[in-house]
Amino acid sequence: MTHSLPFPWLSTALTRWLAFGFAWLLLGMFLLPTSKLYQQGLILFFWLPGLLAVFTIPVVRRSWDRLLLLILALSVLWAGLSISWGGEVGKLKEMFYVCLALNAIVALAGLNPRLFWQVLLGSAVLGAVLAWWSLFYFYAWQGQPLDMRIVATGLLNHTILASHVMGVMGLALLFMRGWLPRRYQGLVWLLACLGYLSFLLMSRSKGPALALLVCLVLSGLWSGSRKAWLIGGFAIFAACLGAWLLPEQLLRGGLSYRPQLLEQAWGLWLANPWLGLGVGAEYQLLVAELGRNFDHTHNLYVHMALQLGVVGVFFWVALQGAVVWRAWSMRASVPGQTLCAICCFSAVALLTDGIGPWVKPREEWFTVWLPVFLAFALFIPRQSRLEPDRHDALDTG
Repeated sequence: MTHSLPFPWLSTALTRWLAFGFAWLLLGMFLLPTSKLYQQGLILFFWLPGLLAVFTIPVVRRSWDRLLLLILALSVLWAGLSISWGGEVGKLKEMFYVCLALNAIVALAGLNPRLFWQVLLGSAVLGAVLAWWSLFYFYAWQGQPLDMRIVATGLLNHTILASHVMGVMGLALLFMRGWLPRRYQGLVWLLACLGYLSFLLMSRSKGPALALLVCLVLSGLWSGSRKAWLIGGFAIFAACLGAWLLPEQLLRGGLSYRPQLLEQAWGLWLANPWLGLGVGAEYQLLVAELGRNFDHTHNLYVHMALQLGVVGVFFWVALQGAVVWRAWSMRASVPGQTLCAICCFSAVALLTDGIGPWVKPREEWFTVWLPVFLAFALFIPRQSRLEPDRHDALDTG
């Protein structure tokens, strides 16, 4: 759907431009060799047309969820203020990046809500192909042993964070099955989902695997279908079977010194619990068993507590609560169920990794910012009642 303007072609051109930019955001990290090229593409293909749309097309300005925007603005304002008592001035640039990306998201969703979600689904399908390619390239082409933790292609060169990306994209594909052409809802869809699952298993990352398990187990809450509960039960069975047959794999690395990091972070937080150290402020956590320091807690929420204090965490929790409520209120739709799943996965995955929301576009954006972006996008079909698929995502076919 497009909207009339003195120059009708402008709305169509900006919609297509933004759709390509959204795909660049979702898939660029799979393909591009440098983060500089990825970010330059975002500027040209996503942020720029988003700015043009908000200044030239009235419907884009009316597409903002004002409640979510207010809570986000409070979170951004507090993070910005924290720079005055010890943060990093350069973080203002990262905040600006998030605002530009959000504006582009709202612009695309406002111009064509259905196309927005179709781009997400199409990117998830292509991402599955790239997940399979990563497996082939790493183990067959490069000849790496099967007990080596996989590294994906492009910029996804961090095993755990790449698993976060694969988990989010895989859940989008899983829950948006009903929007695929019927001939692709069977074997093609199953193979695509298996590509993401295989990557997660070969990454041997316990945090993302636990996040996926929790998400599948709880999916019946927002899906409400018998099939969702069966999938959750099968996930529990598979996890228990894996723990019985391969305990050494599941226990490999133990808890990765997370309790020691949390203990060190607790003492540091007590020194300044309300205001925090300031966004971007550096700190060191000593793990005596390793004889080395870590510069973050490997837990997004604790990291935010250290840098932004109780007040900053309150604003962030309020924002996440609003996102979850938006997803839950739209759970009768395929996009709503998809956002519920991504929120669940992200909340658990970020318990064991993540360096905070205020970073340049990179892997963390898929678990930290994509749920927020999708919540803003859900506001448009809620307002216009444009949601055509009210059947359950997992019961199609």
